[in-house]
Amino acid sequence: MSGPVLASARRIAIPGLGGTTHPPSLRRVAMVTAGIALLAGIGMWQYDRLGHISENDARVMADMITVSSRVDGWIERRPVTDGQRITTGEELAVIDQREAEQQWTELTAHAASIRKARERAQTQLRIEEATSASAVKAAEARRIAAIANVRSSQSELQRTRLDFQRADTLLSQEFVSRQTWDLRQSQRKRAEEAFNAAQAQLSEAEASLIEAQARLGDVDVQRKEVERLSHDAEEVDAQIRQREIEVTDRVVRSPIDGIVDRKFVEPGEYVIPGQRLLLIHNPKTIWVEANVKETKLEGLRPGQPVEISVDAYPDRVFTGTVERIGNSATSQFALLPSPNPSGNFTKISQRVPVRIAVTQPADNPLRPGMMVEVDIDTRHR
Repeated sequence: MSGPVLASARRIAIPGLGGTTHPPSLRRVAMVTAGIALLAGIGMWQYDRLGHISENDARVMADMITVSSRVDGWIERRPVTDGQRITTGEELAVIDQREAEQQWTELTAHAASIRKARERAQTQLRIEEATSASAVKAAEARRIAAIANVRSSQSELQRTRLDFQRADTLLSQEFVSRQTWDLRQSQRKRAEEAFNAAQAQLSEAEASLIEAQARLGDVDVQRKEVERLSHDAEEVDAQIRQREIEVTDRVVRSPIDGIVDRKFVEPGEYVIPGQRLLLIHNPKTIWVEANVKETKLEGLRPGQPVEISVDAYPDRVFTGTVERIGNSATSQFALLPSPNPSGNFTKISQRVPVRIAVTQPADNPLRPGMMVEVDIDTRHR
């Protein structure tokens, strides 16, 4: 400071006392300066807080998968335990397979027997189809030949009858000899015998044709037998596939890469379909769910950055982004609703769930159920 100013500072008059005062001490100046700095810091902090939403009603969430049994039986072994890391397809539990495997073996043998019977039936069918068709063709050929023979013998019979009638007339008029008449009569009789034989052959050929055609009916019966055996084979194959599924279901495997959170059964216990065996989750697919007061939702938007702090890791700060803002307050999902039969009403701020996407670090420090504190920067629109 300049000289006049210092001089005036040394001679400050105090009313009623007379004289002058001493200059202010350095301690007092420091206290005033610290107060001003504190007020400025508080003001800046308050200004910064206007663009943030802090909430301690938040926890780490994950998709908890309940692994259940699809079949009933005795637990033979359970090679995993709580906290153990597992991979996709890893064996989690084995249910006694002996009965299912025995049923599968019996069905497999039955299926093989049916297939052999079907093969024999198919072979017999092919033989019968070939022989029956040949027999029908041969019988038809014999019938055609017999018909032609009947027609030929019938014509011959008619001719010999006419010759005999002429010979008989001429004999009465003594124009032919008795020997000629005897010849014509003998020819007529042989023609009649040949005609009768031809008719008998035709009847036999027609009977053979009917018999051959009847054997075609046996072919149809054999074909239906093959179809029945094929249907039986398909039915047994379906039962075998069902038993294979049942045998496979008796080995419970992990659907994900994850961690066993809790086991519910021990080897030797009896389980039924639908009974839970283990609880698992994938530590890489986690998120934070914060229950934010409805009065703070105005500036909240998806995509805003979030800082996450966990009591278990005071020296670490995790980051995330707002992924989704709930459309219903948490009170809508309460098991016990709060009716108001008396008419008295007290307004309470409701909370809305906000889902925050978090990238899990390599060491998987964030575990489902952990309570966290979130600080959402609402200045990002």
